[in-house]
Amino acid sequence: MRLYIPENLDIFELTHNNPPSFRPYKLDKLCYILHLINAIPLMDKNIQGEDFVPINAKKLQDKIQNYKKYLNYLENDLQIIESDNHYVVGEKSKGFRFIERYRRPVKSMQVEDFTFRNKLKAHKNRKIESVKHLGFLTKWFNDKLRIDYDYIDDFLVQEHNLKIKDKTLWEYDRVRKKYKHPTNQMVHAQMSAQRLKWQDYNLMLDDNVYRFHTNLTNMPSRIRNAVTYDGQKLISLDIKNSQPYLSTILLSRDFWIVQKQKFERNKNNSLSIAFDEPQSRYFSSFNQINKVFNEIECDTLNISHINIHNNDSYIMLGEIPQSLINNEFQHYIDLVVSGKLYEFLEDAFFQELGIELKDRKEVKAAVFQVLFTSNQFKGQAEAAPKRLFEQKFKAVYDVFAKIKSKDKSLLPRLLQSIESHLMINVIAKRVSEEYPLAPIYTIHDSISTTEEFVDAVEQIMMEELTKAIGNPPTIKQEVWCKSNMVNRLGALKEKAKVVV
Repeated sequence: MRLYIPENLDIFELTHNNPPSFRPYKLDKLCYILHLINAIPLMDKNIQGEDFVPINAKKLQDKIQNYKKYLNYLENDLQIIESDNHYVVGEKSKGFRFIERYRRPVKSMQVEDFTFRNKLKAHKNRKIESVKHLGFLTKWFNDKLRIDYDYIDDFLVQEHNLKIKDKTLWEYDRVRKKYKHPTNQMVHAQMSAQRLKWQDYNLMLDDNVYRFHTNLTNMPSRIRNAVTYDGQKLISLDIKNSQPYLSTILLSRDFWIVQKQKFERNKNNSLSIAFDEPQSRYFSSFNQINKVFNEIECDTLNISHINIHNNDSYIMLGEIPQSLINNEFQHYIDLVVSGKLYEFLEDAFFQELGIELKDRKEVKAAVFQVLFTSNQFKGQAEAAPKRLFEQKFKAVYDVFAKIKSKDKSLLPRLLQSIESHLMINVIAKRVSEEYPLAPIYTIHDSISTTEEFVDAVEQIMMEELTKAIGNPPTIKQEVWCKSNMVNRLGALKEKAKVVV
């Protein structure tokens, strides 16, 4: 078991000069808390831009019973970390960060204490259990998956130095309305690279939207360019405008209503139902739906195929199918299928609102604001793009608003569940059966493989997505290679010159 702490932190010297006054005490447990400040943002991109990292007290206490004494020792005696001293019961955990001196790249260390190592190993084993059925994906995380760590280390230092000298190069988080600090970005990227270097694989399937999380999904895309498999370059197959593309299935009445079927639930309990009505009339939870329908073979995707948390069962609304009989969807669908929705909206934002977006990342962030913010957000001043989207695609907006009417997070989670089902259970599974020697790595809405198999994988993606969604996707190939990193540094240098 490896822990990652700041490279300039000599924890042995500090604790020797200022030993703890409490017992029981283990150095490994102290380092584990420090490790969490770096590791938690790596697993949750939603907090990577935050100054303080929230640490859940209950989860920490499961591993370190007297964790408060450790935190007090780190903060007040050793003065390695500082706290925001702010928490809200059931909503926000207290946040911690390193003092400025220790906001540096990381080094790894092994957990030596046998008992604590076993406790951490048990936690890791629970993650492994969640992906036990995904052997066709997990088997490719082996010693042939390599990363040129030295190259990445040099790249990250150069990138960091350029950004520190010129704040116009900092990336802006439109959701949180703040700039991403280059040092935090460097630390997260360097840690993810180091974990892959040591083959410290972190694989899990979340129980919310059933996404497969790996070292590659948690790694910034720019440094995946130094990753190879068996010495071969990897090529990514990305669905262009993936979330809008997947959203088109929600505009189909067939997605919400299962066709008439007769089947047996089991030998002792037969069930015959005419499914001309919304499924919610017959089932109270998605677990029941999935259990009953998992034997039905359907080409077109429908709600019964998707794994969704039980708490979300209320999306089976009877009103949705009636609202979907509308011809106003076609313009939106045409733009999405052609891969031109982002460009259309970027132009509309500029021409009608005077909002100029710098690059595709900003356009994507603006579109996500339109789609995934709450219905109530529409009335705020900064929601002008959202109001413009409603004006351009009124019928589409109404459907999405209906889905989000009780919970704004439901639409993105529903789309991510659809994405997970198609990319993992359908596409990757079929690739593994037809091309068992093809290395495959899913990164949420994309699949990466080697040059030998890329055309075959793309063909399977095209076939399965067209069959499930009802329209063909636009798929973009992108080779992972170091020249992309060279070009990125060149672009940053050029931008800095223009600003000067």
